[in-house]
Amino acid sequence: MADTVINFPRDTTLKQLNAIQRAAAAGCSTPGAADLCYKHLVACATSKAEVDSLFVEWWKAQYDSTKYTKVQMLERWFGNVLEDDRVHGCTVPLYATSTSAIGELTDDSVGLVCTPSTASTPGRDDFAHLPQFWCLEVAAEKKEDGSHEIFYVEHIDDLDDVRSGEHLCWVLQKNTFVREWRENGYQHLQMKCHQTTGFKQWREGKDRTGHVYAYMAHPKYYAGKVGGKASCGTGLAPINYTSHTSGVTLWRTRGTQYSGASGAIAKFLDRMMRLKYAKKGNSGTIEGCSSYNYQYKAAVAETGAKRFILTTAQAANLFVGSAISIGTDTDGSTDRNVADVHDIATEVRITAIEPVTIEEAQYSAVYVDVAEAFDTVKDQTLLSTMPYFSGWNDDVQGTDGSKYSATSGKEPGLLQKIEFQNGSYLIISDEIWQWGKDSNEDFTLDCYVCKDQSKVSGTAVTEDYVKQEGLTLTFPKDNTNWRWQWIEDTDCGDVEWPSGVNASGSGVGCKAGLGVGPAASGLRAGWLWCGLYGGGSCGVACRRSDLSLGHAHWGGSLGADGLNG
Repeated sequence: MADTVINFPRDTTLKQLNAIQRAAAAGCSTPGAADLCYKHLVACATSKAEVDSLFVEWWKAQYDSTKYTKVQMLERWFGNVLEDDRVHGCTVPLYATSTSAIGELTDDSVGLVCTPSTASTPGRDDFAHLPQFWCLEVAAEKKEDGSHEIFYVEHIDDLDDVRSGEHLCWVLQKNTFVREWRENGYQHLQMKCHQTTGFKQWREGKDRTGHVYAYMAHPKYYAGKVGGKASCGTGLAPINYTSHTSGVTLWRTRGTQYSGASGAIAKFLDRMMRLKYAKKGNSGTIEGCSSYNYQYKAAVAETGAKRFILTTAQAANLFVGSAISIGTDTDGSTDRNVADVHDIATEVRITAIEPVTIEEAQYSAVYVDVAEAFDTVKDQTLLSTMPYFSGWNDDVQGTDGSKYSATSGKEPGLLQKIEFQNGSYLIISDEIWQWGKDSNEDFTLDCYVCKDQSKVSGTAVTEDYVKQEGLTLTFPKDNTNWRWQWIEDTDCGDVEWPSGVNASGSGVGCKAGLGVGPAASGLRAGWLWCGLYGGGSCGVACRRSDLSLGHAHWGGSLGADGLNG
């Protein structure tokens, strides 16, 4: 019997076939055929840049504004083109099994590697080009009827328009199916494109009308103001010195369909950390701003200046572009909430830090973005670091990381293109927590969620809120002290909620804290992630349970609406 000869196509031949397919798809008037072709091309891609290029090519060949809205186009791309049979998974030990935060990737994620990027150095992200992780920035607006409109699209429109804050800047990602469960001492998580028993889609992929989209959407940044109204864009000062209640009121001036950030973003970031890095929590990997708490007195007095003189060592701790406040500090307080700690400048950015010689001594001049010059008094006028403006990580060379260092704790984090932990707590709008007592007189903490942003009250738990059964936390009646308790694990459901808070410290379990403020009764606002002074307490699982709905503070900032609700 003669030997069988098999001729494998050369790499150049395969490229020619792909080119032919592209040409056919570009001229194809049948959307389904074009989408199927590009599904194959995306499946063959090996980098995010390649998928980005395919998206542009597909869009330019297929978009006709007389036939399709941008929402419909993106439904096609995320629903038909970004499609695969992979199962991405992760398993982490429950705290009772191991105090370690480190787990392992499972299923089709085994062998994939992820390391955060910086502005100067791209990391490695083996997930970024895959259909379930590829993400895209858009500028969108929620409508009063519950639907939404997309105005600008990354790679298609000018990125400055996408991020301008004229409309809300969202990050879109495929609305996959997820399953999270516990078994044999471990917490398991899986994600895939197709629904099977036990899997369900993300709640941020559904609007309040019940329409399920092929993509889910999260705000890219904390909230800021554009034209006096709350929005979500780059280069905006955080909306802090505010409360849950006043935040809802502010967002309602943009439209009755808005109320502010959803707690869903915390669950999303937690799951992305697990699925990409096999870790419980972000601490130590993409730390976020947890240790950027500096307050310095003027080293030299000046009159009519737009700079602040510090010692060289002090100035070395600060970043150009980060935010500070400046105050006369006549009473010697260092509390940033006190008026004279920020009466010269409440929140401005550092524009430059330069060496300067004054009376033959070496100092550093910290130049700030202020309209009017000011005076400083040696050893009295106070400079304080503040939460970052949005967009700090806009030039990071990847979907994850931080501008200079993802692990320093001095700057915001970036995960799946979402900027988080800017140095202030994120105040969410759709959760209210309630303290009470059980039959044993022990303190209890319950979580209520409103899944329709237009019905968020801002002041009370109404009939539109649903108590999350099984999430009640219980604390002994004989300990009424405010304290941090360390989170062991988080619940498997849609809400990022601690399921155990007796870890031995901040370096184990979820590496984040719950601020416990026991009370016999009372409603509490959802403050997440901690601030620039939080250290080991900070993390995507972190929250405080002691702050009233009306509590306002420099260290709490508003977030922006996403698609859900």
